[in-house]
Amino acid sequence: MIIPTLVLVTAMQFGDPQSGARIDDLSHSPMRDVPVAAMPVSHTAQSNDSPVLPNVTAANESQIPMPMPPASSPDIGWKGGTDGFAQVPGTVFSGGNTPGNMPMPPNRDFTTRPTAPRPISTANGSYGTDFMSAVQNESGNTTRIENNKVFSRGIVEFDKITPLSTPVSGIILDQRTDNCDAQGRVMRNSNGEPIKIDLNRGVMVFTGQQIAQLDDRHPQEQYKAAKIKLEVAQMEAEQTIGIDYAKAQYDTAYSDWKRSYDIAKGISGAVTAAELEVKWFKVIESKLQMKKAENDHRNQQESVRIQEAEVQVAKTQLDLRRIKTPFNGMVVNVHSQVGKSLREGDTIAEVAQLDKLKVLANIDGNRITQEQVDKKRVTVTARNPNGQSDHFEGFVRYAAPSFDSQRQFQVEIEVDNRLVNGSWQLKEGDRVDVVIQL
Repeated sequence: MIIPTLVLVTAMQFGDPQSGARIDDLSHSPMRDVPVAAMPVSHTAQSNDSPVLPNVTAANESQIPMPMPPASSPDIGWKGGTDGFAQVPGTVFSGGNTPGNMPMPPNRDFTTRPTAPRPISTANGSYGTDFMSAVQNESGNTTRIENNKVFSRGIVEFDKITPLSTPVSGIILDQRTDNCDAQGRVMRNSNGEPIKIDLNRGVMVFTGQQIAQLDDRHPQEQYKAAKIKLEVAQMEAEQTIGIDYAKAQYDTAYSDWKRSYDIAKGISGAVTAAELEVKWFKVIESKLQMKKAENDHRNQQESVRIQEAEVQVAKTQLDLRRIKTPFNGMVVNVHSQVGKSLREGDTIAEVAQLDKLKVLANIDGNRITQEQVDKKRVTVTARNPNGQSDHFEGFVRYAAPSFDSQRQFQVEIEVDNRLVNGSWQLKEGDRVDVVIQL
């Protein structure tokens, strides 16, 4: 009788007819970890009653046990022997020989698997330095210097992502915004009313555009009351009756005193000194009344300014409940909905600025310094979907003072984006060519 183990080893040298795997590709064979004892052996009706190997097909291949322990186990996987031959897990071969003298191809290490560099996402969704290192490592360092210019590759990121938070607490009554065209003009229906759309990711917004409104019923009442008080104060400030009346009294009292004084001066004893003192007292009293009326008028004018300030405060309270965008951009996240009660500081949405972006690029620190590229003019070139090149202007606004493991330093480039036919040309994640003018 033929020993089954030798038959199996001999068959493995020639390959698996079903999977096509040869002895130099056992790491990918479905039978690589199957113990010999686990293989079912069937007997044929031959006269010598010798066993033969089973025909492993796709139908019964899944029934073969395939133990795959974790890679961290010390007894798992194919391990290279000291003499260049493979060593089966759990089996010790002496003399440097394996069953059937199975030589392994040189420089093969089956204990580890190659891994490709993967993008590393930061908290705000950008790629960051790790991703840039992966980009550079795909073809080595990409920095090149020619004709007083530095050539490199970069990745486009959002320069500013601003959370739009509520400055006061309240309940969201409306979370819609105006539907605008690419130039920021509000689209209107046949009645001339603005067309509203729900606030969702991807909605384009423009500076000062309202995206949500909190409950403002109480501030509305305060605003109305402040306006009424202002109107009353303005009416009172316009009135000069008090000043006119006081001035008339002064003129009358002075005329009366002057007439009596002239009489007493011309005719001795016609007017006594006591009578002149009384009349003179009335002149002084009327003059003080006139000054008081003038002061009252000035106070009324100051009251107008105070009421104007109160109206402005009430209007500010209304504006605080109307959440608006600080710049042109795109809504990238929405965190609230109509009817939700918000506290002061809660975020309603996040808006990314699109008219200005930044490009991150790695520069070879062995060939150029940070001081040589800092604040220098930059031309960024991107490929559009049609295969054509689009050029954008910018400048290096920051050069990192530290190096990575390959002695590369990162530069941050501010770039002006362009809006063409309602679409921004540069997108976050675009890989671009960078030319720094030295």
